[in-house]
Amino acid sequence: MIRLLWLTLTMIILAPSGYAATAPAPPPLYVEVLGGEEELVVPPKATLNRLALERGVKWTMVARENNIPKPYKIKAGMVLKFNTAHIVPMELGHGFVINLPELLLYYFKDGVYQRRYALAVGKPSWQTPTGNYHIRNKAVNPTWTVPESIQEEMFNAGREVVEKVPPGPKNPLGKFWMGTSAPGVGIHATNRPWSVGYFVSHGCIRMLPDEIEQLFPQVEVGLPVKIIYRPVKMAVTPQGRIYLETHPDIYSKKLDYSQQVQELAQKYQLTDHIDWEKVPPILKIKDGVARDITLKPIPPKPDTIPPKPDTQTAGAEQPREMGLFPLQERDPKIE
Repeated sequence: MIRLLWLTLTMIILAPSGYAATAPAPPPLYVEVLGGEEELVVPPKATLNRLALERGVKWTMVARENNIPKPYKIKAGMVLKFNTAHIVPMELGHGFVINLPELLLYYFKDGVYQRRYALAVGKPSWQTPTGNYHIRNKAVNPTWTVPESIQEEMFNAGREVVEKVPPGPKNPLGKFWMGTSAPGVGIHATNRPWSVGYFVSHGCIRMLPDEIEQLFPQVEVGLPVKIIYRPVKMAVTPQGRIYLETHPDIYSKKLDYSQQVQELAQKYQLTDHIDWEKVPPILKIKDGVARDITLKPIPPKPDTIPPKPDTQTAGAEQPREMGLFPLQERDPKIE
């Protein structure tokens, strides 16, 4: 059984790109579950939202888990509990995997999973597109050429219509821009860092200013970018444990979460190994935390467990978590 799961995942990851044009790709079953429960002593001038974004989790979940009442203020010296358990979407071995419902970017470099970054993505009326793209260009202190569609929006709202915005504090692109091959879509800093963690943009992908400053020099032009829409993720670890992770359907695609879980279970022969009583609460809360739903672990046999599938090239190191290393600087004014 474990060999079948690994081989199936390998076929999904390594299938040629032309396959998607002839037949719909099967739902993926992932194999990497990282993170877990941790505690943090709140540093001075920190905010709940910022601490959650740095760890790739939702502030609402942290507030609930720590019984923090409205208006959700925290104080230096408090001890907060975080659950950062997450399923790594390993569609690429090198590049960015962006899962829109998660509002997260996963960065892989030469087959090694580096870390994940919080995002703001397109609002429901201006959705960020899914698909296979690449980094087309990069710029420091970019000038924003305002698209005609946004100029029209400015006019209809009674605001001043501008065609270009020079570098500076009023530029919504911030100091760093990474243009993608998706028409009109870039990954950039923002002069509205409080918007990160929400779906509010005109299709572009915003990052926290200090996080993109750290990431920017590591990214080369041509880097693959895969944007997916996957509010339901399931994984089977090499130890035979089954995990489920769910996120809100931010674009109201009217997805049947229960049906997706059942289809995944049937496709990968997991039905009898899942504790189905644990599934409904996960589908209801949609907090983005990977939860163990194992009823009967899939027993690995030492003489039959194959190595993890190589997501990039033969001999490359397998994706692994390098840890959410500290940011270069902390801006106490960022909410």
